[in-house]
Amino acid sequence: MVTTRVLLSCLILCFTTFTTNAEKLKIAVSANFATPVAELVKEFKKKHPFTEQISVASTGVLYQQIRHGAPFDIFLAADLRRPQLLEEQGLIHEKYRKTYAIGQLALWSATSDKNISLDDLKNYDGRIAAAGPHIAPYGLAAKETLISLNLWSKYHQKLIVGNNINQTYQQILSGAVSYGFISYSQLLNSKVGHGVLIDNSLHHELEQQMVVLKHAENISLATQFFEFLLTNSAQKIITKTGYLPAITIPDQQEPKPQEPKPSDELNDTEIAVVSI
Repeated sequence: MVTTRVLLSCLILCFTTFTTNAEKLKIAVSANFATPVAELVKEFKKKHPFTEQISVASTGVLYQQIRHGAPFDIFLAADLRRPQLLEEQGLIHEKYRKTYAIGQLALWSATSDKNISLDDLKNYDGRIAAAGPHIAPYGLAAKETLISLNLWSKYHQKLIVGNNINQTYQQILSGAVSYGFISYSQLLNSKVGHGVLIDNSLHHELEQQMVVLKHAENISLATQFFEFLLTNSAQKIITKTGYLPAITIPDQQEPKPQEPKPSDELNDTEIAVVSI
């Protein structure tokens, strides 16, 4: 009886260890993309059963954690600079750095009962909220927007700075400030107040890149999820949640024996843009 119990315990322990090591995907994701990634994981799991561990923070914070050995498998950043740096430092798998979405910035007021615009900031004298420009790409885009509007000198000492864009969202929602900069994805999910999409020409393009990390414990699953995010079905979810589709450059291929007809130039990998 004792031997049977010991054997059963060993089998359970081995099964648990195998499941944990082989079927868990550790995702580090920039705060702006926390809600979309949950929906994408749900869709991916329909064909690839696994458990996920999602760590949400600003891009800058996650980048520093990865540099110091944080055990993530895949990193979804809100910019391209940190993924480029990780590649230069030899911390990612070769060919596994690509753009998965183009972010959009919005101005939001949770307390306004009417439509708002950027012009409202010209006559507003209170404080506004934004994520920290030095650690959060959306915070940097907010700063650049204020500079483009010649309003940075007016507001740079009146900013309530959040550690990431989710914290900024909560600051605005609580009524601590009347206006603040959030992602367009967050604006689409907001139930109160009013907001406005900011023209991308007012700030640098929010090209969001992802990388599979070299020290990933589950490289196979990480690369499959990476490739899934570039499929039409995933890109439709991404655009539905407030982003522009990824700008991807296909790998150069050998020319085919026959010259393609002009009508064949668009292939099946073309991404459909969903109106939002």
